[in-house]
Amino acid sequence: MKQLWILTACMAFLFSGAGQSVPFPPEADAPLRNFSDAAKASVLTCSPGMALYSAFGHTAIRITDLAADPPLDRVYNFGTFQFSEGFYGRFIQGELIYSLSTSTFGGFLEEYIRSGRGVSEQELELSSEDIARLDAYLLANAHPDHRDYRYQFLYDNCATRVIKVLDDVFGPRLTVDCVDRRDSTFRDLLRAKLGGIPLTRFGIDVVLGLPVDAPLGRCGAAFLPDHLAVELEGMVMDARTIEERSLVRAQRELLPSMIPRAPDRAGWPVSAAWVMFIWCGLEVLLGKRWLRRMLPILTGLVGCLLAFLWWGTDHADTRYNLNLLWALPFHLMGPGLRKGSPRWKRQVGRAMGLAAGGTALLSLSDFTMSMQAFHPAIFPLGLAVFLCFEPWRKPPAL
Repeated sequence: MKQLWILTACMAFLFSGAGQSVPFPPEADAPLRNFSDAAKASVLTCSPGMALYSAFGHTAIRITDLAADPPLDRVYNFGTFQFSEGFYGRFIQGELIYSLSTSTFGGFLEEYIRSGRGVSEQELELSSEDIARLDAYLLANAHPDHRDYRYQFLYDNCATRVIKVLDDVFGPRLTVDCVDRRDSTFRDLLRAKLGGIPLTRFGIDVVLGLPVDAPLGRCGAAFLPDHLAVELEGMVMDARTIEERSLVRAQRELLPSMIPRAPDRAGWPVSAAWVMFIWCGLEVLLGKRWLRRMLPILTGLVGCLLAFLWWGTDHADTRYNLNLLWALPFHLMGPGLRKGSPRWKRQVGRAMGLAAGGTALLSLSDFTMSMQAFHPAIFPLGLAVFLCFEPWRKPPAL
């Protein structure tokens, strides 16, 4: 149960609300800092870590002017959050607040040295005046009155904010031409990132509904830091002018990753689901009911979670979830097929068994997969739930 709570918290942590930033310039007469010709602006891309919250990597913006007095080397980080009173309740409801914070580059890099995560840098082709405008915009948004925003993992996070910042500051001067990924979905990209964390991949696959299976829109893949880095390479400043140039001037690795890449695999949730199916099949043959009493309770609890994430929170990505067909909250009523059970209860149990078995078969259908892709474990798990309710046994006549 503790693992279920942790997984629930992490899912809610990943998929929350939406936010706003201050348009540029924040004040009509706000003076811009004078940057030297040695000033640089760059985007930092950090490799994934071992913990779930760092499994997708991180992005930040670095502003450097080592010729200034004193030298400037500042990092702007849109991925800051604070544990305060009511924190868990807010992120379960989809109201997690993130902030734009600033730090020295040395302090930022030290954290990644300790965790063994890699850091790469893309230096942007910007003039000192452009860097001044970018820095002024970021400083204005880092002000306590403007730094907070409602985090939304797929649409408004540390990576997507970089595109928004560049677009707000440079407007039509910036040509954003993202890679066409209409043949991919959010779920496809998440699965690729979570291949080495089988339980987390299973949990995310189960709690996410139809919205994440829609084709990616313009720059849709940029919610992941490494995909954002690819998109930045294709952006152009001052297109169709004599000053046309690629946005990215140079790339370099600042810190190699010490974390080995985990193999992509569905993992033990699939094996566990097949074991449960075989176990339930043996219980049917032997007339036993130990697992067939317990499994509906577990799937019923999962169904309560899915229903809560759909109707009880602001998470748009957990709505319209077809996994409820095999994990209905009504499973908590039990199989309802024991002798002496009321006829209506037997009818309900039969319907729930047919729904679970039908979902198992639909999970293999190309038509269903085009709507919502199911985790590979759902086929044997749905069949196991089907066996729990024995829908082939007709309820007694009245």
